[in-house]
Amino acid sequence: MDSKAMNVILVAVIVLSVQLPTSAIPTADHFGVEDTGGYKDTYVLIPVNITNPRNGTIISISFDILYNNSIINLVKACKGDLTPNWDSPAYSNFDSHTMVAIVYDGIDEHAIKNGSDGSIVLLNFSVIGEAGERSRINFTDIKLAGPDYQVGTAPAKNGTFTILTSTPALVFDTGSGTYPSISGIHNGTIKLKQTINVSKLYTYSCPGTGGHSEYVRIWNESGTIARGNWAGYGYDWHNISFNDSFTLKSGELYNYTIHTGSYPQIIHKKTLPVPEGKITCTKFTDANGKVYYDWIPAIKLFLS
Repeated sequence: MDSKAMNVILVAVIVLSVQLPTSAIPTADHFGVEDTGGYKDTYVLIPVNITNPRNGTIISISFDILYNNSIINLVKACKGDLTPNWDSPAYSNFDSHTMVAIVYDGIDEHAIKNGSDGSIVLLNFSVIGEAGERSRINFTDIKLAGPDYQVGTAPAKNGTFTILTSTPALVFDTGSGTYPSISGIHNGTIKLKQTINVSKLYTYSCPGTGGHSEYVRIWNESGTIARGNWAGYGYDWHNISFNDSFTLKSGELYNYTIHTGSYPQIIHKKTLPVPEGKITCTKFTDANGKVYYDWIPAIKLFLS
């Protein structure tokens, strides 16, 4: 993050740190993250959440994060569910920690209201360690600033990040894709060379983005085999988990419909042969209504 931008936001936070005794001090039940994980050489979005903010509206937030930067490394900070209209968050990485700050846009209606649970920022980490390694994600120096120059804090909710082991061998994996990318609706077919059991759909996201699948349906001539919906930017956000596992048989043709969000990786081919079988795009309609016949979503079907 540009140091000038960080300085501007930190000056705003410092100004707001002048406390007036006549005003209530903003606080909350918790501020932090849940335990989460991801695979090596991927990017993981981790929401920083606030629970039950109270004692008046909040217009500026800053905090420090401590983590092992040989295992995960912050590459971007994005606005959260509660801050879509705020200025983009600023961050600075240091050897021992990362500083993050975000300020509202000056419109009172966009301040965080009492009781508004949700994410403040989304932290995009690059996973660079080895499978099985863990890093703390600890929060310090949490500052919640109100409109009357009063600054409070909230108890930290610290988490642990775990690098997940490799996915099982019996999978259907397109491998990674590339830009250009846009969200939309993918339709196509999959034909396997081996029988696999499936409980999750993994979607490769473009680096530095929250690319994901929001809905998936798999079916054949006998009817729907499985449907699944995305659970949001939380733990395991790259995956859609099906309610029940199911089997895809070798040699049979299956249809898929996948609705994507943000910027998932794309394989720009009509048909892609892979060691486990073949995937074919029959139609892709992007978010602007443009139709393509050679956009395959970069996905993985596997059992977890």
